[in-house]
Amino acid sequence: MPYTDNYERDTNGIIIFWIRNHYDHARFFDREISHHEMELAHANQNMIQILGNLLKKAETKTVDCKILIDEVQQATQKWHSFLSYAIARALRCEVIISTPTALLDHMKREAKESIFVLDYIQSGDKASPADASIHESYFWLRQMSDHLIFISHYLDASNYELHDEVKQKTSKFTNLFLQANALRTMMPSPRKEVLPVLSNFNQMVIKEAKVLEAFKLELDDIIKHCAAVTTSPPDLLEHIAREAHHLWRNLEEMVIS
Repeated sequence: MPYTDNYERDTNGIIIFWIRNHYDHARFFDREISHHEMELAHANQNMIQILGNLLKKAETKTVDCKILIDEVQQATQKWHSFLSYAIARALRCEVIISTPTALLDHMKREAKESIFVLDYIQSGDKASPADASIHESYFWLRQMSDHLIFISHYLDASNYELHDEVKQKTSKFTNLFLQANALRTMMPSPRKEVLPVLSNFNQMVIKEAKVLEAFKLELDDIIKHCAAVTTSPPDLLEHIAREAHHLWRNLEEMVIS
């Protein structure tokens, strides 16, 4: 699906956001599994089919959100368990896969987060703006830092200028993640007000996430025009640009979604 920055942010739209993420992850993982690993490949293909069918169902917008969330939660639990199994085998050097084990952990963390978010939506609870801001920054800034590391992994060594730019952005987002963690511990939950330091940090993250989103789409265009040597999946940059967009939108609205 082409990148879009105006996805609907109602309950159905958030369900689609998360299930699309997992579907993308399963497809990206599929290309990294060695042809020798038939068991792993078949299990992943099964997950692609399950997640793809759920995405199509969600996009019809005809299914009751409560029923849809239950189905997505069950599928996501399976996906999370499958990733845990793949990580355990990878750490024991029992499978041949090209993707970094840290990337599998990255996908597993998103699966766990989506389970939390959809449970949270079903509960009807509302986090305070400060709690929501800390939660979103702490989770997504680590993911943004990961994304940049993985972009570097896929870029050919001959892309010297791009590697330098990616390294600079990786350092920036790693520092932002560390700052989010510091604020998380300095301002323990429940946080009843958005202190000036948190408001300033939110604006900093929003600004940098918008810049990162634009950079990812610029790099996506370069890759699709074969103007950079890379082994990146064709729609990887669109996927991670969408997540950068999700981060700054959530911080602007001060919500968990």
